[in-house]
Amino acid sequence: MTKIIIFRIAVFTIFLTLSYLLSANYQDMLGFALVLSVGLIHGANDLLIIKKNSKSISNFSQFRTFFAYVGVVFVGLIFFYLFPSFALVTFIIVSIYHFGEQHLEAIPITRSLKNNYRFISIVSHGIILFTIIFMNNIDTVNNVFLSFKINFLNSSTLNIILITVSIVYISTLVINKYLTSFIFSEILFFVLFYFLSLSSTLILCFSVYFIFFHSILSIKDQVKYIYGSNNSNSLNRYLLNSMPYFILAIIFLILFYNYTEIDNSDLLPIIFTFLAAITFPHVIVIEKMYRSMK
Repeated sequence: MTKIIIFRIAVFTIFLTLSYLLSANYQDMLGFALVLSVGLIHGANDLLIIKKNSKSISNFSQFRTFFAYVGVVFVGLIFFYLFPSFALVTFIIVSIYHFGEQHLEAIPITRSLKNNYRFISIVSHGIILFTIIFMNNIDTVNNVFLSFKINFLNSSTLNIILITVSIVYISTLVINKYLTSFIFSEILFFVLFYFLSLSSTLILCFSVYFIFFHSILSIKDQVKYIYGSNNSNSLNRYLLNSMPYFILAIIFLILFYNYTEIDNSDLLPIIFTFLAAITFPHVIVIEKMYRSMK
């Protein structure tokens, strides 16, 4: 656990310092660079995970899986086009669970948790995370929500949610013997993240969590699942295999940016729509991966 605490302190110290040294534009550039590099790569090998999970390895089966996966992405985009507000809320709910799941899976002992404790811990973590992001970047978040025809968030409501869910989360850690040793590191994590979200832009604080406390951990689990080990050779194979899908995703994002008709010309709504579309199938794949690992 000491290594976890040291890593968290180091990451937050670096980016807290950068948030004071860099202007908002440069913070956003750094955040976008992180999300569109490591962030995209961590979801670029979903088809390998599906293949590992599948009993069929025929070329036709792989071809069908690829088009089914891409089809889900396009359904997600259509979903956003037809029902923007409902789609964004769905994306946030799915992300709450997905981020919380990855965070808890980083603690191997949590695989011994009862389902109810596991679910409460996962959801509580995700809600606290998003509430902190929203309340400390409320103007930016409300501008994004406006693009998706969602009513403005209220600071008082977010404060109540944060306090209530934090009590639930800490209570879950306290009463569960498998999680009590992580109380200090969890409180420290959220305190440091709170201060980062206060001092940085929405994009930077989100990208710090998304990359260093989600994507990298997910890549580590994926490499071990696909290749059976986390050595450098396995990681190199993982990165090499991800390149075609990574490049395809970047090209798709550029085309989507050039031809989208989202009302707000800001880049944020486009990024969130794109991330949501590729997140929906990714969450399903990762959930099945963790289930098969137990």
